Amino acid sequence: MLRAMRAHANFAEYVPFTLLLIFLLETLSDHSWLIHGLALSLLAGRLAHAYGISRIPEDFSYRVTGMALTFTALGGAALAVFANYLIALVG
Repeated sequence: MLRAMRAHANFAEYVPFTLLLIFLLETLSDHSWLIHGLALSLLAGRLAHAYGISRIPEDFSYRVTGMALTFTALGGAALAVFANYLIALVG
């Protein structure tokens, strides 16, 4: 039960903010390839993390890969939103 609670909490900590950033990016730009790439990275990351945390014993390689993909989506979306903001501010 603790493992399932931790997996759910980890999901709740990262996914809403990442999805919000991807939504903001979608409203600010027309780079559909970037939006799809970020969303795919987030999905693959969360699936890998869930698979890794559900194994007994835990498979840390899947957990690390999952979190790396999740952070890639989170950081990429944040940078893209910030870059679009700067472009709108200057232009």
